[in-house]
Amino acid sequence: MKLRVLLWLMAVMYKRSVRRNESMRDYLQNVEKTIQFATDERNVTRFLKFRDQQVSSAAKEVDDADMTIRFANAKNGFQVLWAMASGKDKNAFMRAVQDKKVVVEGDVMLLMWFQKSLKYIR
Repeated sequence: MKLRVLLWLMAVMYKRSVRRNESMRDYLQNVEKTIQFATDERNVTRFLKFRDQQVSSAAKEVDDADMTIRFANAKNGFQVLWAMASGKDKNAFMRAVQDKKVVVEGDVMLLMWFQKSLKYIR
């Protein structure tokens, strides 16, 4: 439940940041990317679609995601995303990848773009 709420909240914060923050709109200039988050059991899924300086999101899986971040379970997903989003532990994601609690599918370079974008929603 926590992961589902955190992903929803991230989507809300991205949308709010686009409306209020010109730097965020500049960061999204010419960006057309879809990032998907899911658990291995697929009981928690959400995507963030960045297009035309807008952000859209829904709690479903899409086939055309540029990158999918798949967590071993919802608890690990929450812990890793919370550490990333709050900025408390910048190495949490890499540790989770090494421990095979997180798998990145698709464009791995998009992960760095996503991590940089988090500063706009804090």
